[in-house]
Amino acid sequence: MAARRLLFLDATSLTAYRWASGHLSPEAEFAPNAGGFEAFGEYVAKARRSLFYLLVDFAEEGFQVEEVPYVQGKDRTALIQRKLSQYFYGTPYAAAVSLGRRKDGRRDERMLFTALTRPPQIEPWLTVLRQAEGRLAGLFSVPMVLAGMPLLLGAPAQRYMVLSTTRAGVRQTLIDNGRVTFSRLTPLVTGTTEEMALTCAAEAERMYQYVTGQRLIGRADQMTTHVLVHPAQAAVFRENCIDTDTIHFQFIDLLDASSRLGLKTPPQSALAEALFLHVLAHKPPREQFAPAEDRHFFRLAQIRFGLRATGATIFTACLLFAGRHAIEYQAIGARNAETAAMTAVERGRYDAILQALPKIPLSNDALRALTGRYERILRQAHGPEPMYVAISQALQESPRVELTRLDWALGGRAGAATLQGTAPVAPGSGTVPSPTSPADLFESVELHAQLPLALATDPRAQRAAVDVFVEHLRARNLGVQVLKHSFEADSAKSIKSSGDGMAQVQAPQFSLRIGRRI
Repeated sequence: MAARRLLFLDATSLTAYRWASGHLSPEAEFAPNAGGFEAFGEYVAKARRSLFYLLVDFAEEGFQVEEVPYVQGKDRTALIQRKLSQYFYGTPYAAAVSLGRRKDGRRDERMLFTALTRPPQIEPWLTVLRQAEGRLAGLFSVPMVLAGMPLLLGAPAQRYMVLSTTRAGVRQTLIDNGRVTFSRLTPLVTGTTEEMALTCAAEAERMYQYVTGQRLIGRADQMTTHVLVHPAQAAVFRENCIDTDTIHFQFIDLLDASSRLGLKTPPQSALAEALFLHVLAHKPPREQFAPAEDRHFFRLAQIRFGLRATGATIFTACLLFAGRHAIEYQAIGARNAETAAMTAVERGRYDAILQALPKIPLSNDALRALTGRYERILRQAHGPEPMYVAISQALQESPRVELTRLDWALGGRAGAATLQGTAPVAPGSGTVPSPTSPADLFESVELHAQLPLALATDPRAQRAAVDVFVEHLRARNLGVQVLKHSFEADSAKSIKSSGDGMAQVQAPQFSLRIGRRI
């Protein structure tokens, strides 16, 4: 994390502090002249990676409270810029703070418009910061810090005043419902404790007159005034700050407040800038005065930090992903080793069982051939029953076909040729596998049948009846080959339905060869 350096600027000098975990230590002091600006530039260049917070304490400040219509987005930005230009023309160090919305009427928004009205006191220091590429987090004023600093009051009033002392003088700040609405700085001449106490009493009375003139409280009402004071100087303040009918003083122990707010380097005097700087570093206000160009390098640092954080997140995710896969790889390797060990154990048991079996006086190849021949013999003993069942089912579905004779045969090339849809091939041609192999064993049936006598003069009907019967056979995974048609199927003669038959008509006969692989 980048180091934080706090710059406290008043009309006399700029003091640089280093803040770390509640410890505040001064590092250097620079006068508002050419030598001081040069030394400050060298200081910023050495601490370029730090974040700089500039806290100013000037009497030249402006505060304006106004109710404006409640708008949002670009309209709100334009409205705020127009109001700031009207009230604080000529200074770029201006800001707007929302004080909340009214609960009646149009519910307008109360806005505090504030600015540092003497830019020449600030511009040289900001110019040095820009030239040295310093990362300016923001430009703040003491009232801004007071607005965000809890004063550790038991039950603060709705409207009260805070008196604090810095080396620039006595500051009076009016706080209304936790928001700063007005603040002014009264310079000191000698800086003694008595002068501080007398100035606090006199300025509290003037502040009360201002508040009553603004009709923020009634003239007969009493205002509570909290005074930040060091314990060593409390007696002098109590002697000079005496309660009246209009003002009630409450003294806050500066050391006790610093301890409760986490400042581990307690202030050594009644000056409260150390406490303000600590609150600024611990919880910076949302509003600040610095223009965008003065915070350019701070924005670049934020972008750089975001990119690095994103890269670190992605890298961490990749590491987690790789770690997960490494664990899974180790688990798979362990399972593979376990499986290999189990396989070795089972193989050992298998080999032991084989060793315990009686020895067979045959080689593996001879045993394999013997088993093949045994399987072939089993298939040859199959019988014609399955083939006959299939043919009988086809006959049942073809009532016109009348069976006259069946010849069943096992093996032979006729069955193989039937499955291929061709006629039997000559021995030695090699187009049909030899049925001597167990994988090519066939059975075949030579079927002789006849058709009804009524179809004797109708060759087309005969052809249709035979085709239907053949389709029924093939539907049962049987190969069918027509050996003899029921009519003369010469392509040179036309098929006729009438006329030229023999004087004695006979029933049409046909024959088929049916085969299948066993």
